[in-house]
Amino acid sequence: MRNIRNSASLLLLVTLFGCSSSKTMTYESKWNAPFSYVDGVKPDQQDQRSRLRYGIINDDQFVYITLKTKDPSTIQNILSSGLKIAFSPEGQKKEAYSLLFPVVMKEDRKALKRIDTDLPNSLGLGLLLDSYNKEAVWKDKSGQHFINLVAPDGSIKSTISMDRDGELTEQIIIPFSLMAVNARETSMLGVNIKVDGQSSQSGFSPRIGIGLGGGIGMGGGMGVGIGNGGYGSRYNNNEKNVDIRLEVQLARAN
Repeated sequence: MRNIRNSASLLLLVTLFGCSSSKTMTYESKWNAPFSYVDGVKPDQQDQRSRLRYGIINDDQFVYITLKTKDPSTIQNILSSGLKIAFSPEGQKKEAYSLLFPVVMKEDRKALKRIDTDLPNSLGLGLLLDSYNKEAVWKDKSGQHFINLVAPDGSIKSTISMDRDGELTEQIIIPFSLMAVNARETSMLGVNIKVDGQSSQSGFSPRIGIGLGGGIGMGGGMGVGIGNGGYGSRYNNNEKNVDIRLEVQLARAN
């Protein structure tokens, strides 16, 4: 009888462990119709846990990714920890390349939890997103390094914004050349979309900031809505962590 109970308990633990882990899903990329940025990428899939919608298209030179969510907890996680997208090209080392964006200053993390992002048009949130759109961290075979997102000749493009309805949008362009990928010969690309707090753990902090760390909790002069209505006071940020693992079938020109 004891052996039966032990076996049942073990089976339950295995089942729970299996349910808690993210599995890799197949995703078919669409061919990029001619346009200059990622505005044409329409999210067509949604991660049920984080409520993050995503869409991916490509051409011979770039992969384009758009992420959207209205989920308050997921938005708070992205704004306070940054979102990492790791790439595993076919035949190369797993997650050999990654983009961390936005990059959050260490001293701003606690203050961010007190920003009332229920006010998507607040001056403070606008300044925050403008600051985020200046830099990202790119990892390749030479290690991690900052990239300038506002330089006119920048090869990686990444932007984050929030509309009047409180929907957060993140748009990304990655050149295949930076991942040593020949899109005409490569059929699959592993993509892992994850919030893992790397911006606070890696020692990286952006060179550009807006000073959220000082005095925001005391009503600093940035016009940020602060108080008991903020996301950080109402939501457990660990409930809806982002961990989306995709095996992307790259599209081909007709």
